[in-house]
This record gives sequence, C-alpha cells and structure tokens, in this order.
Amino acid sequence: MVEREITGFMVRATTEPEEPGAVFYEPAFRIRKIGEEYEHPHASYAISQDVVSRTQEEALRMAEAELREITDVIWNGEKWDTRP
Repeated sequence: MVEREITGFMVRATTEPEEPGAVFYEPAFRIRKIGEEYEHPHASYAISQDVVSRTQEEALRMAEAELREITDVIWNGEKWDTRP
C-alpha cells in the first residue's frame, strides 16, 4: 500500500472495490484529512477508459503510479478531487 501526505491530506492508493473477488477493479484513492479518521473514497475513472477487464493488482499499480503524480488535493463540499 502506498500512502502520501499531500497538502494536509493523507492519500492512500487502493482499488474500487477494495474487497477481493470482484469482476472489475478501478484505480482509486482513500483521502483523509490529517487529524481525522474517516477516509473519503475517490475513484480514479479518468485513467481507466475503454477497459473491459482489470485485476485488482493491475488497478492498484495504476493507482500507485497516479499517486506519485498528484500535487494537490481539493475539497469542495462533498466532492474530492486530486490534481497532478
């Protein structure tokens, strides 16, 4: 599991869903404000267009690679966003 602190948030690379046994996995992040316990889910759909199958390991590698590129975490009401 790869995790980074970015602009006051802990961002953890994961998959959506996180549980094993799904048919398809999306690269995803769990975002937690420093000092809080609740992790907000953030699926990273933009890098996974036009794919009909993906293992959990493939999706996790994609999320970890994207996490290395993120420079900012934006929170606007209930919407979380990341910026490379």
